Amino acid sequence: MEECPGVTSQEDAVDTFRDTAFGLSIWYAFLATLAAVLLVTLNDVEASTAFLVGANVALIFALVLIAKVRSLHDGAVVQALWRSLPAHARPRGDAGQRMAQSALTEMWLRFARGAAVIAMVFCALAYASHGPGNSAQALQITHQHDE
Repeated sequence: MEECPGVTSQEDAVDTFRDTAFGLSIWYAFLATLAAVLLVTLNDVEASTAFLVGANVALIFALVLIAKVRSLHDGAVVQALWRSLPAHARPRGDAGQRMAQSALTEMWLRFARGAAVIAMVFCALAYASHGPGNSAQALQITHQHDE
């Protein structure tokens, strides 16, 4: 079966959509990272607090992606991303839209899982940089001043 020139196959169209969704996800991750970096640098906080800020931003990013996945059922987000592709590169028909929605869901959930892992790493770094002896030292200093 011959295809018309300029028209891509369904698999190629879904791959193009998947690449566009990946680029959009990378853009969202960059914006979240930029927000965290600006929040930390403009407030001039210590290391443990900076790690906790990073963990919170990563968790918020994951929750926003999960909320966006839940909103995919109405098709508005897919349609917006759909229009960013040239007409000949879009997957055709209802089956194409379902495949595109599935690809976008999978992509965003993978990014959300990655953000959750990054949040756990930042929490561990915050705990490690805070040090287990800091609160014990503070109590000891308080008791020395009381005597």
